[in-house]
Amino acid sequence: MKVLAAITLLSAIIFSSCNKAKQVSGTYIIQSEMLPKVNGCCANTEIMRLNEDQTFSMYHQNDQGDYTTEDFATGTFQLAQGVVSLKPDSINTHFDLSEATFRKEHADHGMDYLTRQDNKAKYHKINFEKADSLYIRRVNSDTWESEEITVKKDGTVRYVLYSSDKSQHTMAHIKNKKLTKEQFREYVETMSQSSIFQSGIISKKHEISLLLNISEQNISLYDHNNIDKKLYDFFFEKVRSWVQ
Repeated sequence: MKVLAAITLLSAIIFSSCNKAKQVSGTYIIQSEMLPKVNGCCANTEIMRLNEDQTFSMYHQNDQGDYTTEDFATGTFQLAQGVVSLKPDSINTHFDLSEATFRKEHADHGMDYLTRQDNKAKYHKINFEKADSLYIRRVNSDTWESEEITVKKDGTVRYVLYSSDKSQHTMAHIKNKKLTKEQFREYVETMSQSSIFQSGIISKKHEISLLLNISEQNISLYDHNNIDKKLYDFFFEKVRSWVQ
Protein backbone atom coordinates (compact mmCIF):
# COMPACT_ATOMS: atom_id res chain seq x y z
CA MET A 1 0.00 0.00 0.00
CA LYS A 2 2.87 2.35 0.83
CA VAL A 3 4.43 1.71 -2.59
CA LEU A 4 1.10 2.39 -4.31
CA ALA A 5 0.64 5.61 -2.33
CA ALA A 6 4.15 6.75 -3.24
CA ILE A 7 3.55 6.05 -6.93
CA THR A 8 0.22 7.91 -6.78
CA LEU A 9 1.87 10.91 -5.10
CA LEU A 10 4.71 10.95 -7.63
CA SER A 11 2.23 10.78 -10.52
CA ALA A 12 0.27 13.69 -9.04
CA ILE A 13 3.46 15.78 -8.73
CA ILE A 14 4.47 15.06 -12.33
CA PHE A 15 0.94 15.84 -13.59
CA SER A 16 0.91 19.12 -11.66
CA SER A 17 4.33 20.09 -13.06
CA CYS A 18 3.20 19.34 -16.63
CA ASN A 19 0.06 21.43 -16.14
CA LYS A 20 2.22 24.32 -14.94
CA ALA A 21 4.55 23.95 -17.92
CA LYS A 22 1.59 24.22 -20.30
CA GLN A 23 1.00 27.74 -19.01
CA VAL A 24 4.25 28.93 -20.61
CA SER A 25 4.99 26.31 -23.29
CA GLY A 26 5.70 27.76 -26.71
CA THR A 27 8.37 29.41 -28.83
CA TYR A 28 9.56 32.87 -27.80
CA ILE A 29 11.83 35.30 -29.61
CA ILE A 30 13.71 38.53 -29.10
CA GLN A 31 15.37 40.23 -32.05
CA SER A 32 17.27 43.52 -31.97
CA GLU A 33 18.83 45.45 -34.84
CA MET A 34 21.83 47.74 -34.96
CA LEU A 35 20.91 50.75 -37.04
CA PRO A 36 21.47 51.90 -39.70
CA LYS A 37 20.79 48.49 -41.21
CA VAL A 38 22.84 47.82 -44.35
CA ASN A 39 22.58 44.66 -46.46
CA GLY A 40 20.79 42.83 -43.68
CA CYS A 41 23.40 43.75 -41.05
CA CYS A 42 23.23 43.62 -38.13
CA ALA A 43 20.93 41.75 -35.75
CA ASN A 44 20.97 39.75 -32.53
CA THR A 45 18.36 37.01 -32.26
CA GLU A 46 17.43 34.65 -29.46
CA ILE A 47 14.78 31.93 -29.75
CA MET A 48 13.64 30.07 -26.66
CA ARG A 49 11.50 26.95 -26.84
CA LEU A 50 9.70 25.85 -23.64
CA ASN A 51 8.18 22.37 -23.83
CA GLU A 52 5.36 20.85 -21.83
CA ASP A 53 7.75 18.22 -20.40
CA GLN A 54 9.70 21.08 -18.75
CA THR A 55 12.64 20.92 -21.15
CA PHE A 56 13.91 23.96 -23.01
CA SER A 57 16.18 24.87 -25.90
CA MET A 58 17.74 28.25 -26.62
CA TYR A 59 19.30 29.54 -29.84
CA HIS A 60 21.38 32.71 -30.07
CA GLN A 61 22.48 34.25 -33.38
CA ASN A 62 24.81 37.22 -33.67
CA ASP A 63 24.68 38.47 -37.28
CA GLN A 64 27.41 41.00 -38.02
CA GLY A 65 26.98 40.97 -41.80
CA ASP A 66 30.41 39.67 -42.77
CA TYR A 67 30.21 36.88 -40.20
CA THR A 68 27.58 35.16 -38.07
CA THR A 69 27.96 33.20 -34.85
CA GLU A 70 25.50 30.82 -33.22
CA ASP A 71 25.21 29.42 -29.72
CA PHE A 72 22.84 26.75 -28.42
CA ALA A 73 21.70 25.62 -24.99
CA THR A 74 19.35 22.88 -23.75
CA GLY A 75 18.16 21.78 -20.35
CA THR A 76 15.15 21.87 -18.05
CA PHE A 77 13.12 24.64 -16.47
CA GLN A 78 10.91 25.24 -13.47
CA LEU A 79 7.88 27.49 -13.18
CA ALA A 80 7.07 28.97 -9.78
CA GLN A 81 4.89 32.00 -9.07
CA GLY A 82 4.94 33.03 -12.71
CA VAL A 83 8.74 32.93 -12.98
CA VAL A 84 10.60 30.54 -15.31
CA SER A 85 14.04 29.42 -14.09
CA LEU A 86 16.38 27.67 -16.52
CA LYS A 87 18.73 24.80 -15.66
CA PRO A 88 21.09 24.25 -18.61
CA ASP A 89 22.56 20.79 -19.21
CA SER A 90 26.02 22.37 -19.33
CA ILE A 91 27.59 25.78 -18.80
CA ASN A 92 28.48 27.73 -21.94
CA THR A 93 30.80 30.57 -20.97
CA HIS A 94 29.79 32.47 -24.12
CA PHE A 95 26.08 31.93 -23.53
CA ASP A 96 25.50 31.49 -19.80
CA LEU A 97 21.88 30.88 -18.84
CA SER A 98 22.51 29.33 -15.41
CA GLU A 99 21.16 32.41 -13.61
CA ALA A 100 18.53 33.40 -16.20
CA THR A 101 14.93 33.84 -15.00
CA PHE A 102 11.89 35.03 -16.93
CA ARG A 103 8.53 36.35 -15.75
CA LYS A 104 5.39 35.58 -17.73
CA GLU A 105 3.59 38.72 -18.91
CA HIS A 106 0.50 39.44 -21.01
CA ALA A 107 0.47 42.35 -23.45
CA ASP A 108 -2.53 44.55 -24.23
CA HIS A 109 -2.65 43.21 -27.80
CA GLY A 110 -3.22 39.71 -26.41
CA MET A 111 0.17 38.12 -27.13
CA ASP A 112 2.03 36.55 -24.22
CA TYR A 113 5.69 37.33 -23.61
CA LEU A 114 8.42 36.61 -21.08
CA THR A 115 10.49 39.35 -19.47
CA ARG A 116 14.05 38.40 -18.58
CA GLN A 117 14.58 39.60 -15.04
CA ASP A 118 18.21 40.71 -15.21
CA ASN A 119 17.93 43.02 -18.24
CA LYS A 120 14.12 43.43 -18.72
CA ALA A 121 14.37 42.13 -22.31
CA LYS A 122 11.02 40.96 -23.72
CA TYR A 123 10.74 37.58 -25.44
CA HIS A 124 7.51 37.53 -27.44
CA LYS A 125 5.62 34.32 -28.10
CA ILE A 126 5.54 33.52 -31.81
CA ASN A 127 2.15 33.10 -33.48
CA PHE A 128 3.04 30.89 -36.45
CA GLU A 129 -0.46 31.16 -37.88
CA LYS A 130 0.36 34.78 -38.72
CA ALA A 131 3.68 34.01 -40.42
CA ASP A 132 3.70 35.78 -43.80
CA SER A 133 5.89 33.11 -45.33
CA LEU A 134 8.24 30.28 -44.56
CA TYR A 135 10.86 29.40 -47.16
CA ILE A 136 13.08 26.33 -46.95
CA ARG A 137 15.63 25.23 -49.54
CA ARG A 138 18.02 22.33 -49.91
CA VAL A 139 20.77 21.84 -52.47
CA ASN A 140 22.31 18.47 -53.28
CA SER A 141 26.06 18.90 -52.78
CA ASP A 142 26.87 16.33 -55.49
CA THR A 143 24.40 17.09 -58.31
CA TRP A 144 23.54 20.73 -57.39
CA GLU A 145 19.88 19.81 -57.81
CA SER A 146 17.85 22.05 -55.52
CA GLU A 147 14.35 22.07 -54.05
CA GLU A 148 12.46 25.03 -52.62
CA ILE A 149 9.24 25.04 -50.59
CA THR A 150 7.39 28.24 -49.68
CA VAL A 151 4.32 28.26 -47.44
CA LYS A 152 2.29 31.48 -47.10
CA LYS A 153 -0.26 32.44 -44.47
CA ASP A 154 -3.12 32.14 -46.96
CA GLY A 155 -2.36 28.41 -47.12
CA THR A 156 -0.74 28.38 -50.56
CA VAL A 157 2.38 26.29 -51.14
CA ARG A 158 4.90 26.73 -53.94
CA TYR A 159 7.32 23.89 -54.72
CA VAL A 160 10.21 24.39 -57.14
CA LEU A 161 12.68 21.72 -58.28
CA TYR A 162 15.74 22.91 -60.19
CA SER A 163 17.51 20.18 -62.15
CA SER A 164 19.95 19.97 -65.07
CA ASP A 165 19.72 17.87 -68.23
CA LYS A 166 22.64 16.19 -70.02
CA SER A 167 23.56 19.52 -71.62
CA GLN A 168 23.71 21.14 -68.17
CA HIS A 169 20.70 23.31 -68.93
CA THR A 170 18.87 24.19 -65.73
CA MET A 171 15.17 23.42 -65.71
CA ALA A 172 12.62 24.61 -63.14
CA HIS A 173 9.70 22.33 -62.29
CA ILE A 174 7.09 24.38 -60.43
CA LYS A 175 3.98 23.22 -58.59
CA ASN A 176 1.48 25.28 -56.61
CA LYS A 177 -1.26 24.11 -54.29
CA LYS A 178 -3.72 25.43 -51.73
CA LEU A 179 -3.51 23.46 -48.50
CA THR A 180 -6.63 22.06 -46.93
CA LYS A 181 -7.63 23.41 -43.50
CA GLU A 182 -6.35 20.21 -41.90
CA GLN A 183 -3.00 20.43 -43.70
CA PHE A 184 -2.54 24.09 -42.79
CA ARG A 185 -3.42 23.32 -39.17
CA GLU A 186 -0.79 20.55 -39.15
CA TYR A 187 1.76 22.99 -40.60
CA VAL A 188 1.04 25.56 -37.86
CA GLU A 189 1.13 22.92 -35.11
CA THR A 190 4.42 21.51 -36.37
CA MET A 191 5.99 24.96 -36.44
CA SER A 192 4.56 25.79 -33.01
CA GLN A 193 6.14 22.69 -31.47
CA SER A 194 9.54 23.14 -33.08
CA SER A 195 12.74 24.83 -31.95
CA ILE A 196 13.15 26.16 -35.54
CA PHE A 197 16.94 25.84 -35.28
CA GLN A 198 19.13 23.25 -33.60
CA SER A 199 22.85 22.62 -33.24
CA GLY A 200 24.66 20.24 -35.56
CA ILE A 201 24.46 19.40 -39.25
CA ILE A 202 21.32 17.40 -40.02
CA SER A 203 22.28 16.33 -43.57
CA LYS A 204 25.67 15.47 -45.04
CA LYS A 205 24.14 15.34 -48.51
CA HIS A 206 22.36 18.70 -48.64
CA GLU A 207 23.01 22.35 -47.92
CA ILE A 208 19.88 23.68 -46.20
CA SER A 209 18.58 27.18 -45.54
CA LEU A 210 15.42 28.50 -43.90
CA LEU A 211 13.82 31.95 -43.90
CA LEU A 212 10.77 32.85 -41.79
CA ASN A 213 9.00 36.23 -41.96
CA ILE A 214 6.30 37.48 -39.58
CA SER A 215 5.72 41.15 -40.37
CA GLU A 216 3.07 41.67 -37.66
CA GLN A 217 5.67 40.85 -35.01
CA ASN A 218 8.55 42.38 -37.02
CA ILE A 219 10.36 39.02 -37.13
CA SER A 220 12.75 37.84 -39.83
CA LEU A 221 14.69 34.62 -39.13
CA TYR A 222 17.36 33.03 -41.30
CA ASP A 223 19.98 30.36 -40.81
CA HIS A 224 21.96 27.88 -42.84
CA ASN A 225 22.07 24.14 -42.03
CA ASN A 226 21.16 24.55 -38.33
CA ILE A 227 17.55 23.59 -39.07
CA ASP A 228 15.35 21.66 -36.64
CA LYS A 229 15.44 18.04 -37.87
CA LYS A 230 11.71 17.60 -37.27
CA LEU A 231 10.98 20.65 -39.46
CA TYR A 232 13.32 19.44 -42.20
CA ASP A 233 11.63 16.02 -42.31
CA PHE A 234 8.16 17.55 -42.19
CA PHE A 235 8.72 19.85 -45.18
CA PHE A 236 10.67 17.51 -47.44
CA GLU A 237 8.62 14.43 -46.65
CA LYS A 238 5.08 15.53 -45.83
CA VAL A 239 4.62 19.02 -47.35
CA ARG A 240 6.39 17.98 -50.54
CA SER A 241 4.06 14.97 -50.85
CA TRP A 242 1.05 17.28 -50.47
CA VAL A 243 2.16 19.35 -53.43
CA GLN A 244 3.42 16.61 -55.74
